[in-house]
Amino acid sequence: MVNIWDYANQLPHVKLVTSSGEPFAGKVIAVLDALEADDEQDNMVVEADSGEIRIFYPDEIESIEVLT
Repeated sequence: MVNIWDYANQLPHVKLVTSSGEPFAGKVIAVLDALEADDEQDNMVVEADSGEIRIFYPDEIESIEVLT
């Protein structure tokens, strides 16, 4: 499991791979605390260049690579 809070201040473009092996690339637009998001877990919100927005939970992420 990765520490999504490592990406909270920079909000970089990332390529992540889910624990099921699915890749997703985009800009981190938010890292939210579970209490603030009224959710069970902290989460990372990523927006792809296409405009698709996805929410990822730490236990769903296998790896994250910051893109330059």
